[in-house]
Formats: sequence, C-alpha cells, structure tokens
Amino acid sequence: APRRDAGTMAAGRRALALLLFLAARGHGAKKAAKAADVADELLYLTDSTLEEALNGHRLLLISVNVPGCVECVQLEKKLRQAAPELRVKAKSAVKLGQLRIESQDSPVLAKIVQGQLSLPKLIVFKEGEALDYNGEFTKASIIETMLREASRDTVQTLRTVKQAERFLHLDSWSSQHADEEKPQRVVGFFPSNQSKGYGVFRDAARKLQGLITFGECFDAAMQKKFLGAPTRRAVIQLVKADKRERKLTYTGPLAQPPLSRWVATHSVALVQDLSTESSIEALMAIGVPVFLLLIPDSYEEELAELIASFRAVASRVRERLLFGYGFKDTEPWPQFAQQLGIAPSATGAYWMIVGNGMDVTGRDWSTAWLRPPSLGFQIYAMDARGKETAEDVTEAKIQSFVDMFHGQLLELGEPPWMTQWEAVAEEEEVVADAPVDSADGAGSSAGEVAAREYDKTLRKLIGNVQMNFNSGVAQLKKALDDLVDTPHLLPSRVPALLSTLSSTDNKLKKDLLMLKRELMDIGKEKDKQEL
Repeated sequence: APRRDAGTMAAGRRALALLLFLAARGHGAKKAAKAADVADELLYLTDSTLEEALNGHRLLLISVNVPGCVECVQLEKKLRQAAPELRVKAKSAVKLGQLRIESQDSPVLAKIVQGQLSLPKLIVFKEGEALDYNGEFTKASIIETMLREASRDTVQTLRTVKQAERFLHLDSWSSQHADEEKPQRVVGFFPSNQSKGYGVFRDAARKLQGLITFGECFDAAMQKKFLGAPTRRAVIQLVKADKRERKLTYTGPLAQPPLSRWVATHSVALVQDLSTESSIEALMAIGVPVFLLLIPDSYEEELAELIASFRAVASRVRERLLFGYGFKDTEPWPQFAQQLGIAPSATGAYWMIVGNGMDVTGRDWSTAWLRPPSLGFQIYAMDARGKETAEDVTEAKIQSFVDMFHGQLLELGEPPWMTQWEAVAEEEEVVADAPVDSADGAGSSAGEVAAREYDKTLRKLIGNVQMNFNSGVAQLKKALDDLVDTPHLLPSRVPALLSTLSSTDNKLKKDLLMLKRELMDIGKEKDKQEL
C-alpha cells in the first residue's frame, strides 16, 4: 500500500508539473500574442510604402526614424502606448506609424520637408496632405492631439444662418470683439454636393487645410441671405478681417492648382511689413516668390508713397509674386545685409526676389514642425541701388524689375501650376426657390435642426473643456510621480510644472470663452424668437 501511495503521489506531481508547464506556455503565448497585437497597432513604412499608406488611411500620425536615433526609439514607445487607447477612442479613424529612412535624401520625404531634418519628428497626414503636429511627445498629448484632429472636418458644412455668421465673423460676439485678430475663411456656395465645382473646392480644401479654414453651404435660403439669390453654379469667396479686402470672390478657372494658388496668395496682405523672422518664414512658406524691398531708415517719411507704388504693381501680379518690405538697419535684417555685403553706410534700397523652393502647401508655419534656416532662402534676382533716394522708387521702375524677372521665367517655360491641369466645365443647375419667411433660413424644421446643432456644439465644447482639464492634471500628476524617489529634484522641475499649468490654463480659458460665446448666441436666438 505504501508503494502504491508513493507511486500515486509521484504521478500526481508529474501531472501537476505538466499542468503548470502548459499554463506557463499558455500565458507566454498570450503575452506574445498581446505584444504582437500592440506591434500591429503601428505601421512600419519605408519610401516605397508610404504613398500606399497615405492612400489607405485618411488620418495618419507618422514618426520619422533613421538608423541610430535613440530619441526616435523612445518616441516609438510612446506611439505604442498611445495606439490601443487611441484606436478605441477614435474608433479606428486614426492610424499610427513609423517611417524609416536611410538618409535625409529620402525622395518621399523631400516632397514635404525643405532643408535640414531635425529628429525626433512627428508628422500628421490628413487626406494625404502633411500637417503640423502641435502636441507634445507624450502618450496623453498624442491621444489628445489626434482625437482633436479626427473630430475636425476638412470642410465645415454651414447648416444655419447663425452658424454661417459665426464662421464668417459676422455674429454679435465678433462685433463686440472687433479688436481681436480673426482668421481668414474660405466659403463655397453650391447648388448641391454633386456640382462639378464642388469637387475642385474639396481638393483645394485638402491642399490648404493647414493654412485656412474652409466652409460649404448648399442651403438655398442661406444662399439668398448671403448672395442675394440661390446660386446655380459654384461661388467661392475668401473672407478676411482686412478692411481693404473684406470679401473676395474667385473668378478663375475651376481647377485645384489655380484655385489653391489664388486662396494662398490672397489670404495674406497685398504688401507685408516683414519685421520678424516668423513673418518672413510665413510669407515665403506660401510657396510663391517674394519681392523683397530692403530700405534704409531714411525712407520712412516717404514710406506711404512707396507702399502705394508697391501695391499698384502687386495687385497686377499677385498670383505670381508676393510683396514685402523691411528696414535693412532694423532687426532681423542687418545680419542678412552684412552677409550680402551691403555696407552699413549704403544709402539706397536693395531690390530682390527671393524664395525657398517650396510648392503651395498651405502649411501654417507659425507652429511649423520644420522651419527653414534663419533667413535661409534663395535669391532669384537682386539689384543694389546704392545712390538711390526714396523718390526714385517709382511704380514704373518696380514694374520693370518684376517684368524682367517674369521674362526670365518664361524663357524657362511655364511653371507646372499654370499648365498641368484641366478646368472643369460647369453648367448652371436648376435650384428650388428659397423659402422667404424662414426664421433662420432652414425651412419649416429650422427650429429642430438648430436645436440639434446647438446641442451637438455644446457637447463638443464641454468635451474640449473636460479633455484639456484631464490632460493637464494627468501631466502634472505624472511629473510629480516621477519625483517620488527623488523629491530633492522638485525645485528644479518647478519651471516645467509652471509651464504645463500655464498651458492648461490658456487652453481652458479659450475653451470656456468659446462655450460662453455659444451660450450667449443661443440666448439671443431665444430672445429673437420670443419677439
């Protein structure tokens, strides 16, 4: 009996050991499968596969990686951590990936990066177009930034008069805050979304989505309010805060390249004062050569006459050339003048046409993920006028200088944006008459439609407040958690904590202001209805 018991116990131990072994293998297999699932959350791309990925995913966040980049590996870990949560919250609308390049001469990257590539780098691709990534390199910020990008429409559909007025800065809030800077808008009015011109409009919106916001309107009653009558063909307008150019209407051919170029060149002032490096970069980033007039301080008294001549020529060649001026004795120009060999004692102006070789991209370079080198641009034409006076800068001479430059370009052949496209032929469409007595331009169900829109907008604004608050708190808690074992380092981390707190405070102030504005507008609509 003792032998049988011993044998039974030994067999039991072997069975237990086998079960533990199988359980360990199963756990290891599950762990490996989970790791594989996490790995599958990321796309691993090269020059040859990036284009396919852009075509297959509407919204992509790409980390650029090169061999030996330690920071890039750390950033990849953040993407891995963010991917599962982002997939659930964004309902698979966002895809994360890594683009590995063997050198900075990557032919694909050359299309979107000008100059020196700095790493680590995150690039947002929306509908195939490269946009700036404006967040931090943390899991929380990656999720927050991409969720915000996923909720943003490339073109905003304007369904009510109140919504359109707010979009075009015609509402009561905008009039009460007339001194605040208001961004430019592009709005397209169409008989329907089947209009041939509408497809061109959408293509231009995708191209320029980082530069300016686009809106669309199909409602006949709203078109009657803003245009005077329902439109039978595409009407595209650029609305600006500039008193000289409050509203401009596009009259060119219906094709994406000329429309994009018109929007990009007309979205800025006709003549710009280039007194900062950021203003220089922003103007040149549009992708059109710039006529730069560097003048001595002695010209300041005659500046008004100079600008009048400048404006006259600029208005004639606007889609081919942008215009800006700077004082060569005032920062940031003295160093540049010295590099060109301009003597500080020179009395005349320097005329030059400059650029950085970029195409019209629409990227907002005020928060650019890649800036050109300081004052780093090419000079296409230059004329140093050492003994010139302010009276010598005439409209005729400016026009002659511009004509000389354009003549040289024509000898090289027409640029691609002028020739490599075909305009669509748009026919007038039959549209229904707009209702006249509609309270808000949306027909008999306008009240219900407006109520749903208000509810949707309020929930979105409240969600932004909650998201930014939670994100700020999470970043502060994480920073403190990192100091649990090294509390003596807290004083040195105070500046970073204050920076995070300040950033959160600014975001919340903006969100709450937008929420207050929305509620005020809803209240005024209620008062109008009661009257």
